[in-house]
Amino acid sequence: MIILKDITKDYTNKEQVTHALRGINVTIQDGEFVAIVGTSGSGKSTLLNIIGAMDYATSGKYMFHDREITACDLKELHEFRKENISFVFQNFALMDKYTVYENVEMPLIARHIKHRKSIVMDYLEKMGIADLKNKIPSHLSGGQQQRCAIARALAADTPVLLADEPTGALDQNTGNEIMKCFEEINKNGKTVILITHDINIANRCKRVIHIEDGKIID
Repeated sequence: MIILKDITKDYTNKEQVTHALRGINVTIQDGEFVAIVGTSGSGKSTLLNIIGAMDYATSGKYMFHDREITACDLKELHEFRKENISFVFQNFALMDKYTVYENVEMPLIARHIKHRKSIVMDYLEKMGIADLKNKIPSHLSGGQQQRCAIARALAADTPVLLADEPTGALDQNTGNEIMKCFEEINKNGKTVILITHDINIANRCKRVIHIEDGKIID
């Protein structure tokens, strides 16, 4: 379970302060499929980064099950992310010098997992890109790159998957295929939280959180 209580996030640039998040209170149960929606600059990416322990809250409390994440130091945050959080980004964030296989293998190497080949190939097959294992990302279509990014996230085998505009760089048909992947991931028990500006994508999730001007409005 994820619990955010009175979370604020301020960015200071010289003497100017930007209030990115203003007292966020939200609970997300294990196994939920949640969309966070809002206009550009509403704070949705900041909120996702705090859930993923990629950014600090200025104030408030973030609980993950019985652990207070807002009290963790940098080393503890790194370990928390490695064990609990996987990311899928709009720009895919693949390593272009590595093959599809090597990109998916990376989180397994980080966790010192042995017998990695069968695990990597299993997820490549699930994503329908096993035949592309020796390709580098720049030789793939946008949809194929996103499938590779999802396979990498799944290979990490964390309980929570976060996705930042995962269909934003894709055409409608490919975006629908990617959403089917997320729906299947959620059916298999993973907590999936994605941000989007596309209400049609959001409505395919089981719950929608609207955020504007750093506040949850619905």
